Amino acid sequence: MEEGSSSNTMDSIDSKNYMGRKKLPRMETTLAAFEESQLIGRDNEKSEIIKMISNTHSQEFEVISVCGMGGLGKTTLVQYVYRSPELNAMFEKCACVTISRPFNSEELVCSLASQLGGGSLVHLLEGKSYLIVLDDISSTTEWDAIVEHFPTTVTTSRVIVTTREENIAKHCSKKERNIYKLKLLGDKDAHDLFTEKVLLLYNRGHII
Repeated sequence: MEEGSSSNTMDSIDSKNYMGRKKLPRMETTLAAFEESQLIGRDNEKSEIIKMISNTHSQEFEVISVCGMGGLGKTTLVQYVYRSPELNAMFEKCACVTISRPFNSEELVCSLASQLGGGSLVHLLEGKSYLIVLDDISSTTEWDAIVEHFPTTVTTSRVIVTTREENIAKHCSKKERNIYKLKLLGDKDAHDLFTEKVLLLYNRGHII
């Protein structure tokens, strides 16, 4: 799922169930490969963000912000972080949403609650260790309207936000050490990513 998508949710993949399903149609398989190609050159970033989230030395509820200009692949990177087995094993509750436009806090909270089983979001999360992803926050006002729904009693809980603006990242995370600034790919990785995308588009029949 790319940044700016109109979809509100990004479902995690259950690898065990996935292996038992019939083979995906060619279009879906190619799309999955296209999304995976976005991680070219981002393996280090993925590992570093996972370390930030799984920091066992922290005795506080933490907000991790991934910020950078549009088009860098923040959404795809965080989606793969969210799906990582090591993080899934750490948290009792997990949910992920992309902020819709125009922003509607009530719809967003309902989307999160629906992923977690339905009911009040606060009650669903209270007393639980949880991992929540909020993709594409565009203002401090949006964050302020959302954060009040997250209980902070379980200090191992984490919220990940993606944003284009560093000032928003600072507002959400508070601590500089919890802000990850995504940079442009190096020349080789950028070339490899471009080549991979061209090949995938060719395989899908978009390039003749």
